[in-house]
Amino acid sequence: MTTNLLGIPFKQSRPLDLGDELGKTITARFFQPVSTFKSDIAYLTTLRNDITSISNNTSSTTTKAEILKHLHKFYEYISSLKTIEQKFPNDCVEFAWFITIYNSPIGPIKFRSFKYEKLCIVFQIGVTYSQLALSESRNTDEGLRNSCQYFQNAAGCFANVLETFSNEPYIETSGDLKFQTISCLQALMLAEAQETIWQKAKNSGSTKDSVIARLSFQTSEYYADALKFAKLSDFIRLEWVNHITVKRFHFLAAAHYRSSIVALNSFQYGEQVAHLRIASEAITQALKHKKYVNDYVVEDATGLAETIRSTYKVAEKDNDLIYLKIVPSNNELKPINGVSMVNANKPVISENVESKDLFKDLLPYVVVHSAQAFRERSEEYIRVNVYEPIKNLNNFIGRFLNERDLPASIDALQQPENLPESIISHSRVILNSGGLQVIENSLSEIHRLSVECNNIVAECQNRIDLDRREDQMLREKQGPNGFRRESSDKTAHVLIAKIQRMREYLEEAKKGDEVIVKRFLEIRSVLEVYMGGFHSLNKFVPNSNYIKLDQRIADLVTDLRAHIDRLQSLELDRQKFLRQLEIKIKNDSVLPKLVNEFKRKGKEMYDDHGNFMSAKFELVYEDHLKSFAPDLSFFDETKANQAELEQQIDDINNKFIQEYKSTVTLTQRNRQDALQTLDTTFVKYNEILSNLSEGSSFYNDFITKGNTVLQECKDYLSNRRIESREIESQIMRREEEQLDETNGAPPVISSIAKQSNVWDPNSDIKFD
Repeated sequence: MTTNLLGIPFKQSRPLDLGDELGKTITARFFQPVSTFKSDIAYLTTLRNDITSISNNTSSTTTKAEILKHLHKFYEYISSLKTIEQKFPNDCVEFAWFITIYNSPIGPIKFRSFKYEKLCIVFQIGVTYSQLALSESRNTDEGLRNSCQYFQNAAGCFANVLETFSNEPYIETSGDLKFQTISCLQALMLAEAQETIWQKAKNSGSTKDSVIARLSFQTSEYYADALKFAKLSDFIRLEWVNHITVKRFHFLAAAHYRSSIVALNSFQYGEQVAHLRIASEAITQALKHKKYVNDYVVEDATGLAETIRSTYKVAEKDNDLIYLKIVPSNNELKPINGVSMVNANKPVISENVESKDLFKDLLPYVVVHSAQAFRERSEEYIRVNVYEPIKNLNNFIGRFLNERDLPASIDALQQPENLPESIISHSRVILNSGGLQVIENSLSEIHRLSVECNNIVAECQNRIDLDRREDQMLREKQGPNGFRRESSDKTAHVLIAKIQRMREYLEEAKKGDEVIVKRFLEIRSVLEVYMGGFHSLNKFVPNSNYIKLDQRIADLVTDLRAHIDRLQSLELDRQKFLRQLEIKIKNDSVLPKLVNEFKRKGKEMYDDHGNFMSAKFELVYEDHLKSFAPDLSFFDETKANQAELEQQIDDINNKFIQEYKSTVTLTQRNRQDALQTLDTTFVKYNEILSNLSEGSSFYNDFITKGNTVLQECKDYLSNRRIESREIESQIMRREEEQLDETNGAPPVISSIAKQSNVWDPNSDIKFD
């Protein structure tokens, strides 16, 4: 196996009983017997263990035949993953892999994700192709052709990884699979493929020097791309960085050396010297980075350096003494146009991945997931269209009666001494629900959530402010002409707008919280009366004198009481209905209908890329919702009944008020006011509990969404820092190149041309 090219090490994994993990998922989420899939489970367990064994085998004596077997095994496994992905939830199995490309293994890096596992296997396939490329003979045309194709296949694998992240940027993965490292490996594979083409052309003996020069220059460009990303990656070791640097300048030197031969053959002696000068500078730069680099690579560079220096010395002397040609500067020299003979073979993965006939009788998880999603939508549909409206109707009953001093006004007449049953019932409800303590605890919880929400907003803003400061520092460091990129305010304008909206939401929520606290303080003293129980209530409500009611008033009171009872009985009917509806929803399942639809349409449920189209189930779901039509009718009916009773109560109460005003005594009025205060407090207590529940839901929802925005801010800052490092690297490289030009060999001009008062036939006659 050749040793002057880099081979990528396999990622390593931990043993995993994949079949057992999938069996647990089948039991927990699919509700099907695992025994049905016994053979598939055993097959996957063995296959994954084989993959682990290959990945963890660090032996370098593997033959090409064994490597091809490994490649087949990887493709067999990734084909199985393609089928599993369609049938199982993405997060049902945890996969653990080590990063091995660095100096020592890092990890294990664990994620519950088939996508992560798939990316790791694509990486392993890329490594396998690179190993196949290195296993080929470098001394035969066939070996070089095969090696070049394998390197291009490896580059294609890494290109697939990059494409996956481009399409799904939020996939969880390890650092060695992220943009900078994978981009470096892709460029490295292309560079080594191009180098193979160069070697084949060089070995042929008949390829023109101009062609070899162009091949060399493009090889140098690929190595330069690899070097750029290597410096940005946290996982490319120093030995590799130096190796790539040496290769970059080696092939740049080789390109100009071959161009010097072309210039010599064309009698362009000045251009010959210029090319050799650049070649000498490049190979000198290469040898500056030889530390930790493979001896074969250093020997190649040293040999080229000796050839270039000796040739340069002779050419420079000949030009000074014989040809007297002006040596152009680097900028004046005609550039070498590189020619690429390679590309990343991206289709290599799709061409070798086939669907496996696994878990044939297992429903695809997307069908089960769709059923769960539709169930959640059904529950939300019922909540919005039935539960919440009925809750609002019930709350309105309390407010409606309270606004009309009912039933306090008639309780004061009918029960001048005993506590009304409604007040006793309110007391039980308040005590059972927690009373003062539940409100105080909820207020404390809301305050804690509010602080957490404000901290999230502050963290988001902190990321934007950090980017502003770092951007300003970079601009000050590099000066007005240092670099060009958009300011933080422009690049982060979407995030800045989101953060501002978050602040506005929290400001409104704060006002709402203050209103709740104010309302609580208004009823606190009366709530303490309720919390005191029967004795406290009796003490709070004064007795009134018993007065025999006029028959007209007595009839109105009786009629009013009957209608109030009927109105309040609606709540009991609704409670019974909601209990039955809860049972109905619990037993409701759209899954059988989805299964029938899936079996009926089959392949029509997938798009051209093999992705399941859950939207195809929408008609089935809409038809399923019709089963809740009677429940919606119940709401309409009970709403109409409530409206009718409220109108009737209003009519009777207006008549009662006219009669009551002329007969009420002071003691009756005092008792009525006390009872009314208790009724009002109960209504406000329930409203406060409802408001607190809504507030808690708001803050919890805000935290979930706010953390998403915070992650976006973190990603934004990370990307900007990567961009900053790239800009700084570009500036440093430019400064290094300028420094090299300054410190390097000066442009060689003919010594004769430097003399003064000598006529140059190519210029006007001029004497200084």
